[in-house]
Amino acid sequence: MSQNPKNLPWVLIPSYQGDQRLLDLVDGLIDLKAFSRIIVVNDGSSSDRDPIFESLEARSDEVTVLRHAVNRGKGQALKTGLNHYLLAADPQSKGLVCCDADGQHLPKDVAKVANKGAEANQFTLGVRVFGANTPFRSKFGNTLTSLLFGLFTGFRLGDTQTGLRFIPWDLVPFCLRIPYDRFDYEFATLVQLTNQTSNSILQVPIETVYINENASSHYRALKDSVTIGAIFFKFFFSSITTTILDYIVFAIVYFKTGNILLAFILARLASIIYNFSISRFFVFKVKANFFKQLGKYLALVTAFMLISWAITELFFKLFGGYVILTKLIAEGGLFFISWFIQKRFIFVPKKEIFKNNQTP
Repeated sequence: MSQNPKNLPWVLIPSYQGDQRLLDLVDGLIDLKAFSRIIVVNDGSSSDRDPIFESLEARSDEVTVLRHAVNRGKGQALKTGLNHYLLAADPQSKGLVCCDADGQHLPKDVAKVANKGAEANQFTLGVRVFGANTPFRSKFGNTLTSLLFGLFTGFRLGDTQTGLRFIPWDLVPFCLRIPYDRFDYEFATLVQLTNQTSNSILQVPIETVYINENASSHYRALKDSVTIGAIFFKFFFSSITTTILDYIVFAIVYFKTGNILLAFILARLASIIYNFSISRFFVFKVKANFFKQLGKYLALVTAFMLISWAITELFFKLFGGYVILTKLIAEGGLFFISWFIQKRFIFVPKKEIFKNNQTP
């Protein structure tokens, strides 16, 4: 493998408590002679697994073993490998393909995804086909997260939890900046990618392999699905708490003055300060371009305030009833539009890292 061209893809394998299946996977990848190098990250495995990683280190012509002193999570293990790749790989390298260490990804499929991704210079997923024999917890976790992903991003992905994915060289710095460290890291990467370009994720079908009902998987279906879903639910939380604040201020001002527009303005001013801060630092975790983000956010809030005020006034005049309830109905219809605009056009990472990326 050491004699292969330097621009062949690399392989990255995060491993916690690696066993014989990890050795078999690495040997299978070496036999293909399709990769420049293989990075294995020992993510704080117990000492009884030392012989496994020592065996990999003996393959030093083809394999680099990196270590975490303690378990830091799959996301951080991937970041450790990605950082090493940027420092050690030839700048002409086409990218690297990440795969799991538990035998669920066949060497031929790893090569297939790497080749397709390198050819297209595009972020690529190895998509499993889920059938009647798929273990329940795997099907449940993937169905839940795929549903959430499609609902909130508008992108249909057949397998949001696959660990087999190709990352082009130009997207590696972007992936290093994703602010998650465990199983939620891979899902968060997909969400952030949809912020950048409308056609950034290529899907390649692969074989579905489960060993002993996937019992060795460190993915805990319910707990980690909730953790992954929290990326979206943070937006709900911020919206709910902002709405409560907005309505308290609105009600106080309206009952004191009877002026709907004044109540809208003062309530929105209070909620702007709160919601912008929580969205920037808690929900989307994008801290760059402060003034640009603030300007866009103020424009969005102002537009939505005027639309909501107009709808509230119209409904109140036409149908009468409670102003507070009318306002709730008007703004409820704007909720998902607000999510889409904030995710796509306001709280997005800097795009300079894409300047050399040929992805359409």
